Amino acid sequence: MKRAPFIVDTHAHFAVQANKEYERGRERHDERSEAAFKDLKNLKRLVGADRDEFVEEANSLEDYMAVMNDNDISVSWVHQLSFQDVYGYEVLSNEAVADAVRRNPHKLRGFASVNPHRGKEAVRELEHAIKDLGLHGFKLNPNDYGGFWLDDRELLYPLYEKCSELGIPVSVHTGITPGSIFRMKHNNPLLLDDVAVDFPQLTLIVEHMGHPWNDLCYYMVGRHDNMYVTVTAVANILVHNRPQVFRMELCKMLGQCGSHKILWGSDWTVTPNIPEVLAYLTKVSVPFPMKKMMGMPDITQEDIANILGLNALRILK
Repeated sequence: MKRAPFIVDTHAHFAVQANKEYERGRERHDERSEAAFKDLKNLKRLVGADRDEFVEEANSLEDYMAVMNDNDISVSWVHQLSFQDVYGYEVLSNEAVADAVRRNPHKLRGFASVNPHRGKEAVRELEHAIKDLGLHGFKLNPNDYGGFWLDDRELLYPLYEKCSELGIPVSVHTGITPGSIFRMKHNNPLLLDDVAVDFPQLTLIVEHMGHPWNDLCYYMVGRHDNMYVTVTAVANILVHNRPQVFRMELCKMLGQCGSHKILWGSDWTVTPNIPEVLAYLTKVSVPFPMKKMMGMPDITQEDIANILGLNALRILK
């Protein structure tokens, strides 16, 4: 099977030099940030990364642009990261993402985030990020900013309403947590069912296959016209360690949602095995026993083209 003609990485990050200098200058980390760094390094090892460092490795914007070029990635969606309450600094600000997009307008799209606990100010910050900074979407991570519930009507519905008004997609972290210091209960994808019902015009992107609530996630995405699901990070882990399991999950997604609802994302820099995942996706097929005994349809070139880029283009040009 040939490589898809247009590839979009719908979930990527990059590091900034100021953060690396800050980390080098710290004499000690507190217990919480040390645990978070350890979890992220362990995640990188799961996909075969051989460096032990997390902050000081080659993970700048320029490094990622080279990765895009090497893997024929046409466009990437770069997501803001805060986690200031964990690391002591904002990992990737809206301004840094906007600057990257301005310098690479044909290659990058930017997703902003704000602290929902700031109420009306958060709504103003989001509007500023879209209208003034030129970003293209909103990112919600319920583990960030001290944690929150994705269906919190007082906290988040004003932000969902603003996103609907602005006509921008919302990418929502669900399923796996960024580390053991965070609470899994905030990541249940079912929390987005109310949001999809109450904001039917709002495009919701459910990240990370909702893993480990996979089947629930696929069913929910399949029943809402305004929902998509990504294979981000989970595909990287499973393709590297349990490729047969990922093939089964992909078949389930295709059966429940259809290939027009599935997006690919790398979650670079944390799961950087992009070549391995793209090579797998471009040749994956359904073995005859699965077709015969389980009624699984074959995975077509159209399916892969949808997943690797065409669906993303329908959401953001």
